[in-house]
Amino acid sequence: MAVIVFYDTTELDEQQLTNALRPTDHYWKFVSKSLSVDNAHTDAEIVSVMSTSKITAEIMDSIPRLTLICCRSIDVNNVDLSSASQRGITVLRVPTYGGPSVAEYVFTLLLALKRLLPTVLEATRKPFSRPEIRGHDLVGKTMGVIGVGNIGKETLRIAKGFSMRTLAYDVKPVSEIEDHDLFEYVDLDTLLSESDVVSLHVPYNRHTHHLLNSDRLNSMKEGSILVNTSRGGVVDTGALVSVLDRKHLAGAALDAVEGDFIFSSSEEMMSWQDGKNSNELWRHSAELASLQRMPNVIISPQNAYNTFESFERINNTTAKNIIDFYNGYRPNEVKYEPPTPGKLILIRHAESEWNASGVWSGITDICLSDKGEKDCVGIGEMINRLGISIDIACYTEQRRTRQTLDGILPHIASSKEIPQICVRGLNERNYGKYTGMDKWRVKEMVGEEEFNRIRRGWDVSFPNGETLKQVYERVVPAYQNEILTHLREGENVLVVAHGNSLRALIKYLDRLSVEEVESLEMLMSQILIYDVDPETGHSTGKQVIESGITIESKF
Repeated sequence: MAVIVFYDTTELDEQQLTNALRPTDHYWKFVSKSLSVDNAHTDAEIVSVMSTSKITAEIMDSIPRLTLICCRSIDVNNVDLSSASQRGITVLRVPTYGGPSVAEYVFTLLLALKRLLPTVLEATRKPFSRPEIRGHDLVGKTMGVIGVGNIGKETLRIAKGFSMRTLAYDVKPVSEIEDHDLFEYVDLDTLLSESDVVSLHVPYNRHTHHLLNSDRLNSMKEGSILVNTSRGGVVDTGALVSVLDRKHLAGAALDAVEGDFIFSSSEEMMSWQDGKNSNELWRHSAELASLQRMPNVIISPQNAYNTFESFERINNTTAKNIIDFYNGYRPNEVKYEPPTPGKLILIRHAESEWNASGVWSGITDICLSDKGEKDCVGIGEMINRLGISIDIACYTEQRRTRQTLDGILPHIASSKEIPQICVRGLNERNYGKYTGMDKWRVKEMVGEEEFNRIRRGWDVSFPNGETLKQVYERVVPAYQNEILTHLREGENVLVVAHGNSLRALIKYLDRLSVEEVESLEMLMSQILIYDVDPETGHSTGKQVIESGITIESKF
C-alpha cells in the first residue's frame, strides 16, 4: 500500500480519481492547493500534480519517502528532472488527453472570429446593420497546422469536415507521420504564405521560442487568422500586436499568450513583489492590454483542454500510471536526458578608433571606427550563413563590444529575441600607464624585446597595469559562472570580447601552455566556434571561420 497525495485538485478530480483507484489498497488524499514546501506531506510516497505545481529539489527533499511523481499533464517542465533522477524518483506523465477537446476549441475560437460572434451577440442589445455582422465561410479556405501530433491531426480532421484545404508542417520528416491522407506536407514558409488560417500545436522550448517572430508573422498570407492553443511563448506577442495593428492579419484567437499568468491576480501580484524580470512584466502587460482592445482578437485563459471528458482522460491515465508503476510497468515515464551542450562562439570586437590609429585602449571606453561599424555587418551575415542560432549574447563593460553586438545582431535571424548580458570578468586588460599611447612609439622607447615581453608575456605586467595571468584569473571564473551554465543548458552563446581576455579564455578552453598562449593572436577577422565538455568547460572541438573582413589597423 502506498500513500498518495494529489495536489491541484477539484471535486471532479476527487470523484474520478477515487473511482479509478477504488479497486486498489492504496491510501490517498486530496489537496486543492498547489504543492509547496509548506504543504508537502512528509509521509507521501507518491505525489500527483498539475503543471501549476513547481516541484523543486527542495520540495523533493521535504518528502523523504517520495518515489514517484505523477504529472497530470503532457509537459513536465514544472518538475526538476535532474534532481528527480539524482534522487531515484520516477516521473510519469499523461502523454495525451486533450486531442478532441483542444481541436474542437480551435474551431470554437475560429468560428467566433470568422462569424464576428462577439459583435453579433452585442447586436441583440443595440441597433445594428447587417454589413456590421457579416462574416466569412470556412469552406474552401486553407487551414495550415504547425505541429502534427495528436491535437494537430485532430484539428486537420475537423478542417476536412469543413471542406477546407489542409496543409501541415512538422519538424519530423513526413515519413514518420501517420495519416498522410489528412494533409499536404509543406515547408513552414509555404504554409505561412498560403494558409488562410494558421493553427499552432507545438511544445514550448528554446527551439520553438518565438517560432512565429516578426519576420514569419509578416510572411503570413495577408488577411489570414492566427489561432494559438499551444503555448504563449511560441509567438512574439509584440510582433503580433504590430501585424494586427497594421491589418496585415485579419485576426487572432489566442488561448495562450506570453505573460498570460497576469490573468491570475495572485500570480501577477507575486511577480511584481518578486521584482524579477520587471521589464518583461511591464512589456507583457502592455502587449496584453493592446490585444484586449482589438475587436479582431479573442483571448481565453488556457481553456482549450477544459472539458469533463478531457479531465476524465487525465485522471484515468494518472490512476493507471500509478497502478502500472507498482506492477513494474512504466510506459509513460519521463527520463532525464542532459541537454546537448550549446556552442560557444567567440568574436573579438570590431576595429575601434584607437585600434585604427595604433593606440593601446585597455579599459578606456573607446567607440568603434567607421570601418569597425561596417565590418560588424559582414560578421553578422557570416554567422547567419553558418546557420547557428544564438540564444545568449555576452559583451563587456567597454562599449566597443556592445557596439559590435549591436552591429552584428540585426543580421542574425531572430536577433531581436536574443538576451544580452554584460560579463565584467571579460573586460579588456588594463594597460596601466601605457593606456592611450601609440604602441609603436612604446616599442621604440623600450626596444623590441621588452615590447614583445610586455605585450605577449604571461606574467609580465604593464606599468601600473595587469599581466595576462591576472586577466586569466578573472576570465576563467566569469566563464565558469556566467557562460558555462548556459552552455550546459544547451544554449548557444555568442561572446564579443577583447584580444587579451579572449586569449586568456582560449588558454583555458584549449588547455594551452604558457608558451602557446604567449604566441597566440586573436584576430578581428576570426570567428571561433567551440564545442565544450559540460563538466569542465574545456574544448572538445573547434572551428575557425574567417569572416572575410580585411584588417587595415595598425594594432
